[in-house]
Amino acid sequence: MVYFILGILILLFYLFMTPKSIRGTLNSVTMVVLIVSFIVLACLAIFQIFQLPSEFFVGAFLAFVGYMALVDISKMTTKQKK
Repeated sequence: MVYFILGILILLFYLFMTPKSIRGTLNSVTMVVLIVSFIVLACLAIFQIFQLPSEFFVGAFLAFVGYMALVDISKMTTKQKK
């Protein structure tokens, strides 16, 4: 909660008190921080995915195969009776 409040205070400082001359520099620094945190969070998510049990991956694969089978079945033509 403390970090959330500090983040809001920094955001408010950025919006209302930062002079326009250094706002471009802060924009680039903010973009770098956001990109680096996104990469770190993506790596942590990948590590968490690999810690899942193997049954999860088998179930996901079977769900994908089942979905593809349903798509193929829905594209089949029906035989018209005369």
